[in-house]
Amino acid sequence: MSQTPAMGAGGRTGIIMLVLSILLGLGISFAAAATIIQANGPGDSAAVTEGPKELIPAEQLLGYGG
Repeated sequence: MSQTPAMGAGGRTGIIMLVLSILLGLGISFAAAATIIQANGPGDSAAVTEGPKELIPAEQLLGYGG
C-alpha cells in the first residue's frame, strides 16, 4: 500500500511539530530552572565577604521536636 502525497506531508508536519514542541518545552524548563536558582541562591561574592552564618538547630528551624 502506498501513501498519498497528502498523507506523507501530514506525517512530516506532525514530526516537525513534535520536535519543535519538545525543543520549546526544554528551553522553557531550563529558563524557569535558571530563574529559580538565580532568585533563591546567594551570590558567591556575598558568601565569601560575609562568611558563614550562625547555625540554627533543626528543631527550631523546622518547628518540630522538643
